[in-house]
Amino acid sequence: MTTLNGSSGVAERVRRAALDAMERLDLAPVTAAARALAPRVRAGGLLQTFGSGHSQLLALEGFYRAGGPAWLRPLVDDRLSPVRGFSVTTYERSEGLGRELAARLGPADSLLVVSTSGRNAVPVELAQTAAEAGLLTIAITTRAPGNRLAAAVEHVLDAEVPPGDASVEVGGARMGPLSTVVGGVLLHGLLAETEALLGAGSVLVSNNLDGGDVHNRSLIERYPHLLGLT
Repeated sequence: MTTLNGSSGVAERVRRAALDAMERLDLAPVTAAARALAPRVRAGGLLQTFGSGHSQLLALEGFYRAGGPAWLRPLVDDRLSPVRGFSVTTYERSEGLGRELAARLGPADSLLVVSTSGRNAVPVELAQTAAEAGLLTIAITTRAPGNRLAAAVEHVLDAEVPPGDASVEVGGARMGPLSTVVGGVLLHGLLAETEALLGAGSVLVSNNLDGGDVHNRSLIERYPHLLGLT
């Protein structure tokens, strides 16, 4: 039913679903993961973040942005970008690609894998290979049936989104996916908790603030990957 102001109330249902999902989050695993991550960053390792399809959005979310840490580096493969559309599904299910990507990880690095379903071969293989190499492994995922990623990592940050991600019914279909919103809370919670433990002053600021360019340039000198991903 449409109200006098033209709204059917669906947007409010999406908002409420997102707020309810955030209220359900268990943040104790975030704190535990941050405590494990901080000494590795302090020792010079990077947090490499990975996601395929729309999970890649969260892998990129903390990189070179105001309020993000300089010690984060996304592990990006163009074949797994959401702009590839349908072909992403083929690639993210490809056996061997996860092990190929793991070769880009440094021995002192840690790995955060984002995968809502936790089913596809690439994120699972990547996490398994990193764990076998002795890296700290973290996942933003769900503990839904069929999830293989949760068992492959040391720390699970459970997004607790519904199966299939979408949250509200609209004309017989489901819309309002929650994983990006809820995952963003888990991601930035982890980054902020870790930085608080480090106390290292490694946070980027907006280049549009007075002195922002100078501040960020000093971090780029320490973390040259901020010049751009190759």
